[in-house]
Amino acid sequence: MFEFDKYEKQLHEDRELAPRSSYEAVRDIEQMSLLMWGEHCVECAAPSCFASCDLYQSRPDTRCRRLTYGMYRNPRFPSARGYGAEVSFKKWGKIEARGNTLLLPSGVALWTERMVDLSAPLINIVGAFVQRVTRDSRWSYLEHTLLERLGRWLHRRNDSNSRQQPNLFLLEVYNPMNVPVRMQLGMSVASPGGKFSSAQLPLPFRASVTLPPGYSRHEFQREQFSRITECGLPFDIAIIPDGEGTARLVFLTADFVVRAEAARIDISSQPKIKCVVWDLDNTLWDGILLENEGVGLRPKVLELLRFFDERGILLSIASKNDESSAWRRLEELGMADYFLYPQINWLPKSENIKAIAEQLNIGLDTFAFIDDNPFELEEVSRALKGVTCVNAEKIADLFSNPRYQGSTNEDARKRSQFYREEFVRRKSATQFGSDYLGFLAACEIKLFVDLYTDDDLERVSELVQRTNQLNFSGRKYQRSEILPILANQEVEKYVLRCSDNYGSYGAVGFCIVRIEEKEIRIEDFMLSCRVQGRFIEQAFFNYLVNRPREQKPQSLWVNFRPTGRNIPAQQVLESLNFVSCSPDNGLRVDLNTQSFKCDFISVSSAAVMRDQI
Repeated sequence: MFEFDKYEKQLHEDRELAPRSSYEAVRDIEQMSLLMWGEHCVECAAPSCFASCDLYQSRPDTRCRRLTYGMYRNPRFPSARGYGAEVSFKKWGKIEARGNTLLLPSGVALWTERMVDLSAPLINIVGAFVQRVTRDSRWSYLEHTLLERLGRWLHRRNDSNSRQQPNLFLLEVYNPMNVPVRMQLGMSVASPGGKFSSAQLPLPFRASVTLPPGYSRHEFQREQFSRITECGLPFDIAIIPDGEGTARLVFLTADFVVRAEAARIDISSQPKIKCVVWDLDNTLWDGILLENEGVGLRPKVLELLRFFDERGILLSIASKNDESSAWRRLEELGMADYFLYPQINWLPKSENIKAIAEQLNIGLDTFAFIDDNPFELEEVSRALKGVTCVNAEKIADLFSNPRYQGSTNEDARKRSQFYREEFVRRKSATQFGSDYLGFLAACEIKLFVDLYTDDDLERVSELVQRTNQLNFSGRKYQRSEILPILANQEVEKYVLRCSDNYGSYGAVGFCIVRIEEKEIRIEDFMLSCRVQGRFIEQAFFNYLVNRPREQKPQSLWVNFRPTGRNIPAQQVLESLNFVSCSPDNGLRVDLNTQSFKCDFISVSSAAVMRDQI
């Protein structure tokens, strides 16, 4: 529910806002939480800041007005509620709710919202009267305080009853502006007083959300935020515009929900999209290039390309076209730098997509292909079973599709740069002919190894969810599964970064190590395919074996489980003379007979690399 009772009509100049185009809002919500979204300030220190802040503007209950006119119930925007909450953010404005995941049948939740909404004016009258009698200004925002306490009570009730948890947080927004708006969605533990140190609290959940013009839907799965919602402590949820600019938006849904069974998508069984391949004519641009050299981009294409690129989703092209003309037009449009290994020719598009996958060295089941032609989509779909085919008319849906969200960490933003640097490496390698080790030595590879820190969480979460070929155990972890391991002080957790003369590879590996008597046991090791064939595994093993320890290790054991996709990991271990062992399975090597010395790779602390960057 939204804080509509603090709306000030006289401040709302344009009350005729309506959707520019129709959209299908989510209707299949079975259960939902009762969140009370209110107006807040990013820098709030109420009530002391009311007297000291230059931005303070009183609203009817004397709290600070950080939304231009409050929250307006706009009936022109259809939603599960029957309306949208229109909001115009001012500087430092945000909307916030006291968190709770107590799920109610959607009809009951919406009826309760309505009852609370109807009672708000009466509570405001009572609060204003008591404030005049007592001269205590806090009574003027009695309704605000009661709603916050209700939110906390609902959270405690759910925690004590251990009821069903939501399967996602659903955010539906209509952006009436002509440009995308970036928002931050955050969930964090509320101030716990002196009971806990910061190290004992779960890390906040943060997500950057790009709202394209028009309607968009964004679904955040339970494993993304469960460390906050299920920790047993009070928590808050906030939605904040990026920067200090203004934004006008209509919120349709912002709730923890359980959707109807028929609508649920088991995204855990579907790989995240790593590369999107585009057709050109009537897909990337309007019209056919050979008929009109001045073709222009189709709506939302540039926004979507930027969205993918910022989140580390690679981009390429498979188009039947004249290569020189098409590439010239891409350069004129300022788009050429987005695309890796483009295939512009007259071959079947399935063959071109296979060629792109081989160059990028990622699985076809992580590819999406966008085309306007049903024939081409069918040809690719039949020839390449794992590729997801998307009609060009549906590209706006990809902004909110969970498989196309990529990552927001620093490595993701640089991913296309990593692949371009790799292209230069490959060209340089040809100068060395068959002397591959000579080429690697000339690259001056540097491996930086450091213990895991909280700053590594986003990249580590990505590695343990996405790595296939160099995933030694074959296991993948959801974020909620890896968090207890990261907090376990009984195991060593390492993050590997790498660079060479051609540039930085970024964070490429994560390893979980346990020391037992005279054996080093690698329980999990994930390494990015970006460094496949660079002998990084050998250099890291050498680092582990030669670290100063109380007892000299006699053996190194690796938890290896074949999956069919991690054959490269098996080949690495076999080349280093690891052999199978029982009863604990895995592969082991005797350190009295095996050396991992790797002279052409230097190894040092990752802190050195951060200082260089």
